[in-house]
Amino acid sequence: MKKAILSMVFLLTLSLFAGCKQEKPKEQSAEQKIKVTSRSDTESTSSLPAKNSTEKTKEKTGKTAKSSMNDLWSTDKSAKLQEFMSGWGQTMGQTYKAYYPKQSVDFYGLDLPDGVIEGTKTQPMAVDEQIVTGEWSETGTSSSEYSIVAVYSDAETAPYAAKHVYFFAFHDQQPLVLVSMQNQGMPDKAFHFSETENQELKNGFLSIVNGGTVAAPKADQSANTWRSMDEAMAFYEAVYKNPENNLEMIWENYDRKCWSLVEQSGNRMVLHWANIGGAGGSYDEFLKNGETTQLIVYGGNAAYPNDPSVRYTIQNEGHKVIQTENLYEK
Repeated sequence: MKKAILSMVFLLTLSLFAGCKQEKPKEQSAEQKIKVTSRSDTESTSSLPAKNSTEKTKEKTGKTAKSSMNDLWSTDKSAKLQEFMSGWGQTMGQTYKAYYPKQSVDFYGLDLPDGVIEGTKTQPMAVDEQIVTGEWSETGTSSSEYSIVAVYSDAETAPYAAKHVYFFAFHDQQPLVLVSMQNQGMPDKAFHFSETENQELKNGFLSIVNGGTVAAPKADQSANTWRSMDEAMAFYEAVYKNPENNLEMIWENYDRKCWSLVEQSGNRMVLHWANIGGAGGSYDEFLKNGETTQLIVYGGNAAYPNDPSVRYTIQNEGHKVIQTENLYEK
C-alpha cells in the first residue's frame, strides 16, 4: 500500500516537473518573438520618416521651382529692366527713374502709379481711349485687365510739356509698354495711355521678359537717329507746348491718331497730319542735327515736298525754337 502511494506521489511530482520544464521554452520563445518584432518596428519607424521627409522636400522644392519658372515677372527681371532703362534714357537724352506703389511720381499733379491702380486710384486709367483696370503685380499676373510690373518716368528732370511716363505691363499675359504725356484733364476724367511706338523699347522689354538681357545702344550711335514715330510726335508736342516758342495749337483738335508715317531714314522723318474729320492735312519733316533739330512745315497736302512753308531750328534740350525761317517768302 505504501509502495502504491509512493509511486503515485512520485508520478505526480514528475508530471508537475515536466509541465514546468515545458513552459520555460514557451516563455523564451515569446521573449525572442517580442524582441524581433520590436527591432523590426524600430527599423521601419526610423527609416520611414527619413524617406517621407526626403520625398516631401523634393515635392516642395519641385513645386517652388515650377511656380518660379511660371512667373512672367521677377525681381531679377526688374533689375535687368532698370539697367536697360538707364542706358536707353541716355540715348534719348532723358533721365528715367523707377516708381512704385506708395513711391509715386508727381506727373502734372497726378501721383503715378498710385493715382490709377486698383486700391489707391483717384481717377480711371484708359488705354487706347477705353477705360480699363490696372493693378500692380510682382509676378505679371493679377485680377485686373492690366498687370503693371514697372513704372518709369523722366518727370523730375524733363522740361514742362515734355515729360513721359511708361507703364510696363502684361495684358492677357502678353507684355506691352504703355506711354503717356498727358498733362491736362480729359472729358472722361481718365488718364490715357497708348502702346509705345518705340520698337527698341518694346523689344528690350520683351527680351527681358523672355529671360534674356539687352543692352541699350550708346548715345553716340543714335543721337541723330529717329527710332520711332512716338519719339518724333513727342518732340513736336513739346515744341508747341513750350510757352517760350509762342506757337499756336488748338489742342482740342489734336489727336496722335491723326499722324501717319511717310518716310523714315536715319536723321530724317516725315509725318503726315490729317484733320480729325479726315479731310485735308499737312506734312512735317524732322531733321536731327546733333544738338538741334529742324522742323520743316508744309502747309497743305499739295505743298509737299516742293513748297515748304516754315523751317524752325530747335534746341533738342528744352525744345526751344532758336530760329524761324519763312520759306514761302523766298
